[in-house]
Amino acid sequence: MPHDKPYSLTPEQVASITDVELAFSTERLLPTWEEIPEDFKRGNLYTSLAEAIFYGTELPACKVELNDGVKPEHLNRCVRAHLQSFGPKHEHKIAGVGYMISQACRLHPEKT
Repeated sequence: MPHDKPYSLTPEQVASITDVELAFSTERLLPTWEEIPEDFKRGNLYTSLAEAIFYGTELPACKVELNDGVKPEHLNRCVRAHLQSFGPKHEHKIAGVGYMISQACRLHPEKT
């Protein structure tokens, strides 16, 4: 279903996570399932990063290039606040947070 305005995430939105949202979680900025592109639903580097943060496992080998205006501490808060929410199904949460990450930075795989 096409949207009038595709999902996007601004640096101001990334920075808007409150201490309460960080402590108790939020789904406020999570894209709907319909807004998430198929490659995020199937899994990619961004969803691998989201999953590693969620499970506390080793992060994928990649270089993070933040978009202009995005601060690393704000992106960290935003990702963590959304990953700890109980609302959406796990698949939606990982795909959605991966998509959120892709809206705030570029990941460049590193050769291991």
